[in-house]
Amino acid sequence: MKSDLFALVVAGALVIPQWAGAQAAVDLSGVWDRPGAAKESPTGAGFTQAAQARLGILPRQVFTDQEPPMTPWAAEKFKAARAGKDDLYEDGRDELDPSYNCFPPGTPRVFTIPRPFEIHQLPKMVLILFESYNAIRRIHTDGQAHPAGYPVTWMGHSIGHYEGDAFVAETVSINDKTWLDALGHPHSDALRVEERFRRPDHNTLQIDFVFDDPKAYTRPWTGKKVYELMPPGFNVMEDFTCDDLLKLGIKRY
Repeated sequence: MKSDLFALVVAGALVIPQWAGAQAAVDLSGVWDRPGAAKESPTGAGFTQAAQARLGILPRQVFTDQEPPMTPWAAEKFKAARAGKDDLYEDGRDELDPSYNCFPPGTPRVFTIPRPFEIHQLPKMVLILFESYNAIRRIHTDGQAHPAGYPVTWMGHSIGHYEGDAFVAETVSINDKTWLDALGHPHSDALRVEERFRRPDHNTLQIDFVFDDPKAYTRPWTGKKVYELMPPGFNVMEDFTCDDLLKLGIKRY
């Protein structure tokens, strides 16, 4: 009897998928929001700008406080987006902002919008469900490569793998109609984004980014976002920015 039970246990171990062990070591599951969001407001509004500055938290609009090395084409577009805007806590000009004009934020800008998101790790993909625009990202972990001729989309095509204590994703085929961040940095359809998701401690999710776009930037550059695990019962709600603007009577350009 014992030998039969042992055989069943061994057989079961042999069919455990490879991702299972990696997922256990890199558990990203949960609802995440900007640090302080749960303490300040149940809607995820987060710390005030003054509080963020006092705590040394980067403004949610940016990935880095260092100006990325733009090509002349990108610098001209960024200058127009920032006309009259000198504060890192300010978004780019509304009339030029694709999201203000009802286009999806896309990858990676969706990470600069002050709304929570939820991560689910599945056998063949990692799903990220964003409150903002009800956006969904599918990061394929089944070993596939980026398909040849894949159409450009708002979220692009993402593949990922587990690497030590990190989950690493690579995204290409991103629609160039989006801004890279909320400040107004542009990008082209050549943009490639690498994300390294890590969990330094139980309540913290850190994402390190590498942005590579030879049409818009003279070299690859890096950024970082940090999020806090929301308490049990904190739900990702439905949010659609254009609906909110209409309710407020705000005319879009």
